[in-house]
Amino acid sequence: GAMNDGSGFIYNGLKINVNTAHHNEGDTLQIQVITQTPVTSTLNFNLGFSNGNFNTSDYTGNVAVTIPVGGTTFNTVITLTDDVLDEGDEVAKVKFLTLPFGYNKLNDNLEVRVVDNDYKVDPWGTPLNPTYGIVTSSAPVNYYTSLNGLSGNALKQQLQNIIADSLVVRAHNYGDAFDILKEADHNPKNGNQVWLMYVEQPRAKLDQQTSGSGTGKWNREHIYPQSRGGFANGTDDLPNGPTVFLPTNANNLLAGHADAHHLRAEDAIENSTRNNKDYGGSDYNGTATTQNSWRGDVSRALMYMAVRYNGLNLISGNPNDTTKFYMGDLDSMLSWNKSDPRDDFEMYRNNYIYDVWQKNRNPFIDLPELADYIWGSKAGMVYNGNVAIADVNGLNFSIYPNPMQHTFTIAGLQGNTIVKIYNMFGQEVLSAAFQNQISLKHSLAPGVYVCKVYCGGKVAIKQIAVR
Repeated sequence: GAMNDGSGFIYNGLKINVNTAHHNEGDTLQIQVITQTPVTSTLNFNLGFSNGNFNTSDYTGNVAVTIPVGGTTFNTVITLTDDVLDEGDEVAKVKFLTLPFGYNKLNDNLEVRVVDNDYKVDPWGTPLNPTYGIVTSSAPVNYYTSLNGLSGNALKQQLQNIIADSLVVRAHNYGDAFDILKEADHNPKNGNQVWLMYVEQPRAKLDQQTSGSGTGKWNREHIYPQSRGGFANGTDDLPNGPTVFLPTNANNLLAGHADAHHLRAEDAIENSTRNNKDYGGSDYNGTATTQNSWRGDVSRALMYMAVRYNGLNLISGNPNDTTKFYMGDLDSMLSWNKSDPRDDFEMYRNNYIYDVWQKNRNPFIDLPELADYIWGSKAGMVYNGNVAIADVNGLNFSIYPNPMQHTFTIAGLQGNTIVKIYNMFGQEVLSAAFQNQISLKHSLAPGVYVCKVYCGGKVAIKQIAVR
């Protein structure tokens, strides 16, 4: 507080003492202000606590500091407001406001975590204590209908047509991923926390790593590593929200950088430990204390990526960790898909990502048995699964005659409409844009086709036959 040569004005230093451990709403904070030397005239100033959403409605108590002549200490008690609002955990910053001349700050902006006790509790369980059947799929009734009757590459291609549909699916950026994960991966038993996948424990949403040390922080884990997927730093890190997005398709590999279906909240240190390793076999198998509640989630996320994006592959064994576009171990993934079945936690995140953000789903969460038909023991067999899902779409139309020969009509729609026809190999063979109703002539070969109609932001699928 003084010039090195002993000249100049000598300041009296001020210091704040406060317990910076976590506090709950309703707790009291004992705060002390002390001076280096006794004050020579009455000292008056105010303390502040505001920080972000934490404001004067979140505390009560005397914040006006008065230290009389000859004194060195001021004490006050601040009560943290216990309201009925779920504002999330917050951080108060205990700070000096404007000081009179002659005083300087020896510390300032001391952070106190205020834990909100009004957090949301969901009826479903965590991955460690899973529940099943409470959360149901929000997919439209016809979302997977076109898969029935297909096998092999045709089945995989039609699955990609659904989840990489360029007219429906949205691409968001890496900045949005934090906001997505705070809801998609929230702890069902405390909505102000996220569930960390590998370490199988919750952590406060506030403890998000944005820079510096990752100790005690959480960040965004890429299940299909950035370096292995070829999409490192492929999107911007400034969040835009769910209403701002880019179009995408199966060849848009950079969109994988922020694809929430393979991003999970994770302990920052464990994220670094996993690095870009494969799963299973002799590679990454979790922490020493893992109860394997994450393994099925990982398997279904990798399967999604291998179908959603052209060029990404799942293979048996563990390729070198620097191998691009190939991830292992496929055999472990098929096993984990069964040993750790999809639960309500996973279904909730699938619904949230689909409903609010990307407008596509992870089909291996909705229909886990698809894995065997594409890679496993039923590969090459015709899929005729139970794809019936509650009808939340509400888009109805008529297509006639069906079966047809050279002409067919689509009717019963209102507004701008696009129709796409796919053969049983998943290849698009006909498309048209129209309003309300259309009659189309065609030269399609006899066989069974999939008719996909887009109207008013909704999608409907029907099978058609050509004689």
